[in-house]
Amino acid sequence: MKKIISILVVLLFTCGLVFAAPINSKVGYGKLKWGSTIDDAKKAGFTLTPLNSAKDKEFLSQLYIENVESYQVKSKEKIVADLQFTYFMGRLFCVTELLNLSTMDTKTLESRYGKFAQTGVIRIGNMYMDAQLDSGAKVQSLSLMISQTNGYVTVIMEDWNVYKNVSTVGQQLAGNKKQSTIVDELSDLAKKLKQTKADGSNASFAVIPFSTDYKNTLVENYITDALTEALFNTGSVKIFERENLDKILKEQEFQASGLVNEETAKSIGMLAGVDFVCYGTLKDTGDAFTVNARVIDVETGEICAIARTNVAKDDYLKNQVQGSAAVKQTSTTKTVTTTTPKTVSTNNLWKFSVDRNDFDGFTWYIFTTESTSGEKFVVIYKKCDIEINSRVFAGIHWTNNDNKWNGIVNTGSYELKLQNGNVITKYLNYILKLDDLLFATIKDESARWFINLINSNDFITVRRTQIRRFQTAGLLEKMAEVGITWDEIDAAMANEEF
Repeated sequence: MKKIISILVVLLFTCGLVFAAPINSKVGYGKLKWGSTIDDAKKAGFTLTPLNSAKDKEFLSQLYIENVESYQVKSKEKIVADLQFTYFMGRLFCVTELLNLSTMDTKTLESRYGKFAQTGVIRIGNMYMDAQLDSGAKVQSLSLMISQTNGYVTVIMEDWNVYKNVSTVGQQLAGNKKQSTIVDELSDLAKKLKQTKADGSNASFAVIPFSTDYKNTLVENYITDALTEALFNTGSVKIFERENLDKILKEQEFQASGLVNEETAKSIGMLAGVDFVCYGTLKDTGDAFTVNARVIDVETGEICAIARTNVAKDDYLKNQVQGSAAVKQTSTTKTVTTTTPKTVSTNNLWKFSVDRNDFDGFTWYIFTTESTSGEKFVVIYKKCDIEINSRVFAGIHWTNNDNKWNGIVNTGSYELKLQNGNVITKYLNYILKLDDLLFATIKDESARWFINLINSNDFITVRRTQIRRFQTAGLLEKMAEVGITWDEIDAAMANEEF
């Protein structure tokens, strides 16, 4: 099965280059729709066995850039020689099956997948492809059937909206850029920092956000998250969840001071219940950051590792350093005025609009970043003429299948997968409406949780009724572009918390 899939991946890539042809995805597999759960498959009568061997995981890691779960599935159909279901965040998005067909028997295939002429399926050589391009001539969806020399026909079907984001081939065919290699740059440092327990088992780590001289939290979180991922990738450590660590830092007011030493690191480690704590500093050297890292043994309080390395500034780091300078330049003024926009990175997807209410004496500053399907992360700064009344609101706007929205669609439980792979479940129970913009947030809770989440991640993947990916990098940069300072936002959130 693996050899067949390997050949298939190569052919998919070749077809993408030669024909630039996307292939139309099916809506699912039999009664199972894209996005259905493992329990749905079991209820439908399928028996699933997880592919958990080291070789299986290594093979899947070559196919996918995100963590996926793949299962061998028993089928009662004699025509099906082999069947696999693949899930991302617990939702079905890819089905691969081997059929006992020595040749492309069109009649048999059409009986399973529908009339080819009606669905737009075309034949090229020994392959059938369901082709569809978007307006920019990029692959929009993908499914394929290919005849093998060993007497089987391989069929691969997937939910393209998910596949293009989690698959290596999907990324290439969709024209997506390769993700930052900063994790790779920090891999050697992570190997020097990793520790094992006395009994040889994997140690638990808490990684405290590294500090910069100019307190740029976007830079600090970006590099810290990359180092955390590099530590996790060593396979020798367990990582304490970032959300829980942030709560401890906030409760103990470590973030406010920004000062971390052996004593405070040990205290944090004891509160988190971990074996080791990693902390350090970031020094801006112009074209790079010097990462100075230390690891402390929580039990003894002794430093057990010290190491440093340099990481070159990628586009994101360069833009955030520039954005920090822009915020610093405007931080002395309390009057929000529209300024001449500075150069903004092309990957900043935040949109901005403003609405003045002279009658009540306030101005809405509205920032949104959206998925390809129209769902949005929303941040609203309500700047009041009486400053103590200013507020910040943040949440998620969600759509249903007919692209309309209402309170029922927006409220509910959301699963948010962060850049470092951690998954947070949050229940959004309150609806805010500004003209036609309706979004869910958390009643009686400050927007600070949402703002910190956005500022700490370049992208966040959300699962509600579907799975959507949002690029969240650059919010502070966009605010600085229109003359809004972090001091104003921070003060408005403090008003809400009070």
